[in-house]
Amino acid sequence: MREYLYLKRHSLEGWRRLAESTHAPQAQRLLKQAESHHDSLPPLEHPSDSITYIGTAVLNLALASLLTGDERHLRSARRWIGRAISYPHWGKERMPDHDLDAAWLLFGLGLGYDWLKEALPPDEREALRDKLILQGQKLYDFALASAGNWWSSAYWQNHNWICYGGLATAAYALCKEYSPAAAWAARARDNFIQSLAYMPEDGSNYEGPVYWRYGVIWFLIYADLLQQETGEDLHDSEFLKNTFYYRLYLSGPNLIDTANFGDCHDRRSAHTAAVYARLAGLYDIGEAQWLYHHFYASGEWEREGAEGLVKPGLRAEAGLEFLWYQPAVEASPIKNLPRSRVFPDLGLVTMRSAWAADAVSMAFKCGAPNGLKAWHSGHALNKGRGWQTLSAGHDHPDANSFILISGDDYLAVDDGYAREKRSRNHSTLLIDGRGQYAGGGKNAFRGLDERWGARLEACTACDDVVYARGEAARAYDPDLALRQFTREVLFLGGDAVALRDTVQADAPHRYEWLLQMDGPPAREGDRCFSLESGETDCRLHALQPVDFCHRVYEQEITANPTSAKPDWIISSTQYALALSPPAPVCDCNFFIIMDLAGFAIESRRAERGLLASLVRDERHWLVGFATGKDGILAEGLNVDGRWFAGRRSGEEWDVALAGDVTSIWLDGALHFAADRPVDVAMQRTTAGTVANVSAPDGAWIRVKGKPPGSLSPNGRNGKLRYDTLTGMAWVQAPAGKSELVLG
Repeated sequence: MREYLYLKRHSLEGWRRLAESTHAPQAQRLLKQAESHHDSLPPLEHPSDSITYIGTAVLNLALASLLTGDERHLRSARRWIGRAISYPHWGKERMPDHDLDAAWLLFGLGLGYDWLKEALPPDEREALRDKLILQGQKLYDFALASAGNWWSSAYWQNHNWICYGGLATAAYALCKEYSPAAAWAARARDNFIQSLAYMPEDGSNYEGPVYWRYGVIWFLIYADLLQQETGEDLHDSEFLKNTFYYRLYLSGPNLIDTANFGDCHDRRSAHTAAVYARLAGLYDIGEAQWLYHHFYASGEWEREGAEGLVKPGLRAEAGLEFLWYQPAVEASPIKNLPRSRVFPDLGLVTMRSAWAADAVSMAFKCGAPNGLKAWHSGHALNKGRGWQTLSAGHDHPDANSFILISGDDYLAVDDGYAREKRSRNHSTLLIDGRGQYAGGGKNAFRGLDERWGARLEACTACDDVVYARGEAARAYDPDLALRQFTREVLFLGGDAVALRDTVQADAPHRYEWLLQMDGPPAREGDRCFSLESGETDCRLHALQPVDFCHRVYEQEITANPTSAKPDWIISSTQYALALSPPAPVCDCNFFIIMDLAGFAIESRRAERGLLASLVRDERHWLVGFATGKDGILAEGLNVDGRWFAGRRSGEEWDVALAGDVTSIWLDGALHFAADRPVDVAMQRTTAGTVANVSAPDGAWIRVKGKPPGSLSPNGRNGKLRYDTLTGMAWVQAPAGKSELVLG
């Protein structure tokens, strides 16, 4: 029985039965896409534009021909193949024969050759085979010649995955007729094994959600191809298991808009039906299956197919979607997932008030360029082999920056795709007008060594309240003598965001705290600015420094997303609010509250630390940060940690969080104690008091609440004691995270 490349999970008859039963909707979308190519052809001469779409067009036409036997699909496939092989080079404006255009065509036409070889006239079959050999050999030779430089060894770059994926597909299509193709397949295998080993276990991608949507699919393409051809399984990858959640948690409240860190063509072109179908099936991810079907029901896939800026695009992936869909995976609504998630390698924390379209979401980023694993592994490779493997052109100098979205409205924005990567386009800090790393060009990290790099230091979450802390002093030029740039973020559900920056240097500087917006702010009083976006009104309250100056500047952000189409320029207008002390200083504190719910906000007098209250009717937030090692002390509050956030409704404290703390006193009553510093998040629920404790070395803890109760340290039960005199539970929490539940 004839076996077809990439179709070996079922016989051809088996695929045809699926197309008429469980995969009928996917098959119909494939046929519709194939039919869209019947009355069109690429131009006679290679355009000054990408031709990657030719590869997917041939794939979809060839697969449609196999499934239906319809001669129209075969005729169109032959016409598209003929036009593609008539081009003397694959790729025109950017690295002809040696980059993405060649790779996409090797992939699509390689599959087309295998699937249609019996149906093609001998002369057409030979012409296609010879062209695949020619182009595959050129790409392979370039990979050898450029080893240690550009995509050949840039293990974290989409060009690497795409080029080796296309080369491998052509190799398996040709290996029985062209023996040198075995070397192509072997090099691709070695590369993907190395690339997957270097990818971060948390599933994140420094290039951002749009390039994630464009590039990560090639790991799935190749792993599927290799397993079918050799039986070798690369799917046991923590990166692949977790990467769906990276994309999901960067979604805005409406799930369509995106926290667009990295290079992003726009704020929406970042979803992919084929990838969600594949990840759901591979790893039994019910949320991926739910989102896949939800976007069909909502019409998002139709919109993305028509408007998406990433090419070849969603519709072009119809064949892969058909091949990868697994109907047996049970959909699980995303509302059951936690509201926050940490991606430590990238230094990314995402949070939201709810899984709802009218919720508030925030993403905070403070990590090393390329991500921690890539930055240091890449430098180790470079030093050991004399290579240049790090190509961080799609990353930005945005340490300690954030994106804030309320419903459909962006309140703090990112510049997305930018020709020049500059910190002044992000909500972070400028020092004497200077930003982070080597900002200003396409690659803000070129030539920098491993001594540079920011990091995420901490994150604590309690339902919709989240604390995160980043340290970015090493993101700035050493000649600034910056000793500290610590940003602390408190996300108070859908109510407000508190930000505290601690900046210290050995010489005086002019520090500018930046907030990026789609429209200009309006000043309201001495310390307040109005930030309006769509239906959302937000007030920014600058509580520290006591004296400050401000300016607003407008900037045009432009980029050419691909040099394969030099005349394609995307642009946007952005406004920045800059706050700074009136004169240069060595040390500075910024304490900012962004109010989304109409609170009365004021600084509270504190004997120790910085403290602010947010009051609206019976709802009262208290937020504090230590200014030294002596904690936070004020009327009604005594916390020996470095930060505190509490919410009170009437006389009862609903939520209390603190970091690096051994005791929390609220209104004269002890609520928490530990025998060594821990992070704690306590919440009063209908089930009682729930306390989540993170204790690096283990700790004895006491928590205010009522018996009975239980402790679940790292999934195990622990013995609980109860002190009736103080009304507190007493228990030993092991190292790691534990959850204590009291009646």
